[in-house]
Amino acid sequence: MSAASVFRHTGNKLYQHAFAIYRPVYAAYKAYTDRAERDLLRKVLFPGAAVVDAGANIGIYSQFLSRCVGLRGAVHSFEPSPQNFKHLQSATRKLANVRLSKAAVGEHSGRSKLYLSDKLNVDHRTYATKGDSRRAVPIDIIALDDYFKPGQRVDLIKVDIQGYELHALRGASRVLADNPNAKLLLEFWPYGLKQAGANWIDLIATLKSKNMTVHQITKHGLVGFHSEPVSENCDWYVNLFASPK
Repeated sequence: MSAASVFRHTGNKLYQHAFAIYRPVYAAYKAYTDRAERDLLRKVLFPGAAVVDAGANIGIYSQFLSRCVGLRGAVHSFEPSPQNFKHLQSATRKLANVRLSKAAVGEHSGRSKLYLSDKLNVDHRTYATKGDSRRAVPIDIIALDDYFKPGQRVDLIKVDIQGYELHALRGASRVLADNPNAKLLLEFWPYGLKQAGANWIDLIATLKSKNMTVHQITKHGLVGFHSEPVSENCDWYVNLFASPK
C-alpha cells in the first residue's frame, strides 16, 4: 500500500470513528495543500461577493469562503451526502452568510442517487460506474439555473464534485450568462469526467465557449492551461481557474 493510500485509509478511519480529531487534522491539511487556491480566492473575492461551493463536504471551504465574502456576502453550499451534510451544518451553524442545500449540483434538477464510498468520504459520486458495488442513497440534484433567480448575482463558482463538473456547468448556463464577470474554480480530473460520461476536452471547450481564459493553479501562481500533460490516470488531477477574457 502506497503512502498516499495509507494516509487516505487512516483519514477515513478517523472520519468514521474519531471525527473530533479528523476535522482539525483535515482542516490543517487543506490549509497547507491548498495554499495557492486560497491565496487566489483571497485576491479575487471581496466583501459582499456571492459564491457557490458545490461539493461542500464537511464545510472546510464554506467556512473559508464565508470569511472571504464577509457578512454582506453569501456562500451557497451544496452537499448531497447525508453524513457530510450533518457535519457541514455543524460547521456553519453560526455563519449567517452561508446558505445550505442538501443536494448535488448537476445539469438538471430532480431526484437521483449518490453512490457512497466506504473508503473515502470525499469520493462519493452522483454516477455509477461499471461493476460498482457502492451503496446508493436517494438524493436531490439542483441545476444552478433553477436555484438562482434570473439576474441574481454570482461572483464565483467553486466546483469539486468528482468528475461531475461538466454536468454542473451545463446546468449553470443562464447563471453564467447573467453574470459575465463570474469566475470559476474547479477540480479537473479527466479520469472522473470520463467515469461520469463526459470528457475533459468538452469541459475545456465549454469554458472557452463562454469566452473564458483557463489557467492551471500551481504553487507558483496561475499558468496557462496546456493539454500536453493531461492524463486520464485515476490519480492525476489539477485545479483550474477560469475567468472572463
